[in-house]
Amino acid sequence: MTDIDNEIRKALEEEDREWFDKLSEPALPMQVIESFGTRSRWFIAGAMLSVFGFMGVCIFSGFRLAQAQEPREIAAWSLAILGGCMAIMAIKIWYWMELQKNTIVRELKRLELQVARLSQK
Repeated sequence: MTDIDNEIRKALEEEDREWFDKLSEPALPMQVIESFGTRSRWFIAGAMLSVFGFMGVCIFSGFRLAQAQEPREIAAWSLAILGGCMAIMAIKIWYWMELQKNTIVRELKRLELQVARLSQK
């Protein structure tokens, strides 16, 4: 926690402090589980399956690269490994951006709730 969080907690009333504690950020494993509960869960599941597929391509290409004799074969299998790794990285970056988007939406909803509570007082 940062100093600003501690200052905010001190300023809140006891009731508000308990409510504020309930809105804490979930841990990373919980965020991953929650991402499969969004509207794009099928797209996320497909992306995760494609990561395993590209990993298989990389492993297969690595075995073939180890057996290759010709320079052209070595270059081809090396490019297959490189392409598979780049695809995996692109999917992972996209997924981390999805997790970040979910975090931002959660924070906006938290702010909306705080504004609604303030307007009631």
